[in-house]
Amino acid sequence: MVLESTVICVDNSEFMRNGDFVPTRLLAQQDAVNMLCTSKTRSNPENTVALMTLSNLKVLSTLTTEVAKVMSSLHQIEPHGEIQFLTGLKIAHLALKHRQSKNHKTRIVLFIGSPVDDDDRDLTRLAKKLKKKKVPTATLR
Repeated sequence: MVLESTVICVDNSEFMRNGDFVPTRLLAQQDAVNMLCTSKTRSNPENTVALMTLSNLKVLSTLTTEVAKVMSSLHQIEPHGEIQFLTGLKIAHLALKHRQSKNHKTRIVLFIGSPVDDDDRDLTRLAKKLKKKKVPTATLR
């Protein structure tokens, strides 16, 4: 069992109002985040999880072992504006750099339900930086 600190970035842009998933994309995303948080903390009780939004760039829950805290902040998310993918990814990396337990491995999980309009060169540059720092990222569309 590996000790791991995970930042979960959720998309709360206006695209998440679409009803192509029952009842909306936002609620389907909340179910997926719930399963992810539960499995992370069940695999090792010392694993920590944080939650942030990608539209208004708020860290809703800092790194914690309490799933209930993460879930209560998750249910307060409302659709707002457009996604800011690159800036959100940088903030997630910054949150992981300032974690309390430095012996935890790091991971960023991104839930994306809207188009990403950032420059390819900037995305490639950030991806190389995250690879160099050994921060694996998972993007779920």
